[in-house]
Amino acid sequence: MTNNCIILVRHGQSTYNKQKLYQGCCDESVLTEKGKLQAFQTGIALSKINFDAIYASPLQRTQETAREILRASDNKAKLYLNSNLKEVDLPQWQGLPYQYVRQEFADEYQIWEETPHEFTLEKTELKGQTLIKTKTKPVLELYEKAIKFWQEILPRHQNKTILVVSHGGTIRALIGTATGIQPQNYHLIQQSNSGISILNFENIGNTFSSTSAKIAAVNLTQHLGEVLPKLKNGKNGLRLLLLPVNYQENQADYESKKIANFLKNVELDFCISSHVPGTQSLAESILKSLSNPPVNLQVSREDFLDVWHQKISKRSQNYHGLSTGLVVADTNTISTTLSQILGVKSRLSLQINPGEISILFYPTSQNQTVLQAINII
Repeated sequence: MTNNCIILVRHGQSTYNKQKLYQGCCDESVLTEKGKLQAFQTGIALSKINFDAIYASPLQRTQETAREILRASDNKAKLYLNSNLKEVDLPQWQGLPYQYVRQEFADEYQIWEETPHEFTLEKTELKGQTLIKTKTKPVLELYEKAIKFWQEILPRHQNKTILVVSHGGTIRALIGTATGIQPQNYHLIQQSNSGISILNFENIGNTFSSTSAKIAAVNLTQHLGEVLPKLKNGKNGLRLLLLPVNYQENQADYESKKIANFLKNVELDFCISSHVPGTQSLAESILKSLSNPPVNLQVSREDFLDVWHQKISKRSQNYHGLSTGLVVADTNTISTTLSQILGVKSRLSLQINPGEISILFYPTSQNQTVLQAINII
């Protein structure tokens, strides 16, 4: 059996991030002072891990992030630059403000948001002394590069722990190609600046397939001083904190105290617990420890989370402001729902840990669900 643990880190805040400009493969964007601090904090968080190798995109903002991580962690692993880790190529948008693109390229932007796998741009390349114009599908190209990266590095580092420092779009493509999440779901997973995601590959041998990995964590940002990842798709909508439970009597008190302490600075508007034994009592125990607890409602339907998702997805435009709810349910229910949302073939592609929170956000600004995090605390 060969196993690989891959830790994926997005670069710290860049100058283009701060100015709200599209970056793509543009290499004019570098880390801000905040971005350097985020990268250093990430290095501290990862300092106890012995990496066998570190791979980074050759763009400046990722190289800077990788070096700050190495400086903070004192890790002696060799740093390799790999062009397959560059960000999605958006030549017509790079350097332009987000708002300008949304207004001036409204039709193209709608395709980018709703059907990213069909999004097409015209690219101009110089071949010899001739300018050649070709139409490309940036997201599909990004997925192809992600597959090439996995095919190249996994056989080289069997049974090793690898750090990959890259870009938000590229990390989504790396996760997608490793777990079977299709390009049409490219925007589903949030990747915050210096957010950490983890993939575990099992039994890969020398052959990479699109279902080789299990997602162990997505977008961990607590090392940056955040309780929950910051919202990127507007601040209006519905946010669900999904708490999976494998009920054990001797664990209940410990779990409730740990989770209540984690949530003490989170404003909850409601709480829902499933009918599975122990979930309601655990929910009530958590809420008792909060200074301003919401009412806990119990539901009896086994598929309540799936039903909720279907209805919320269609009605997200009705939410004004931000409403946050805690949902306590058995691990299988949460794992199955997240698998269906992501479009993975099996819930075994997700390692959902009891007592750790995953976050779904339904932004008012768009119809698509955003998976903000998996397995935080």
